[in-house]
Amino acid sequence: MALRSRTKRVTINVKPAPNVGLTLFVAADSLPSDWARLVLAEKEVDSAAIQTIRPGEVDEDFLLLNPTQALPTLADREGVIQSARVIVEYLDERYPHPSMMPLSPSGRARVRMTLHRIDNELFPLAAKMRGTGAEASAARTALVQGLLDGARFFPSRGYFFGSEYTLADAAWAVLFRRLLASSVTIPRDASSMIAYAERLFARPAFLRCFNSTPKSVSRKA
Repeated sequence: MALRSRTKRVTINVKPAPNVGLTLFVAADSLPSDWARLVLAEKEVDSAAIQTIRPGEVDEDFLLLNPTQALPTLADREGVIQSARVIVEYLDERYPHPSMMPLSPSGRARVRMTLHRIDNELFPLAAKMRGTGAEASAARTALVQGLLDGARFFPSRGYFFGSEYTLADAAWAVLFRRLLASSVTIPRDASSMIAYAERLFARPAFLRCFNSTPKSVSRKA
């Protein structure tokens, strides 16, 4: 593209986005990134691409789209979107079938309150427990206790807010997957939570997204 000034001709090289369609840039082993990936899998967007950015890796296309290099990031024809919470709601509105939010304002508010807790409290605890030492141990204890305190809210049938799978269910799915990968044990008296997690793991989108069939959630007597 060429621009004219009063004194000379100025040429600016504009580099196009790496893909014409939708691209989700994610971090490996990241709960927010896994959440966005799972929602995208539920939407079955044929033209979507997923690109993993490794630590210390410089990707020129990604740097052009998002100089802050925050992950996950979604690049679409409509623009560049950051933050997992914003991305998953955008995907649900951009691809409304199947809908992953309730129709009623009160139902959507309940989902958003749950998302706020998962994203701001539980995801950070799950990230901290992957470390070592006292901080990791404290995070593991706090996370498990927080789940057990709310175990009565996990449904014995269906999904978290009834018969329809929502953005909250996708968030719970990646959190439970992290617990499984970290060999966290769940008491047997939390049977409804365990059964709920296993229903989430059995969804076709989950199996496609993570290319595996998880074992049963760890339990202890």
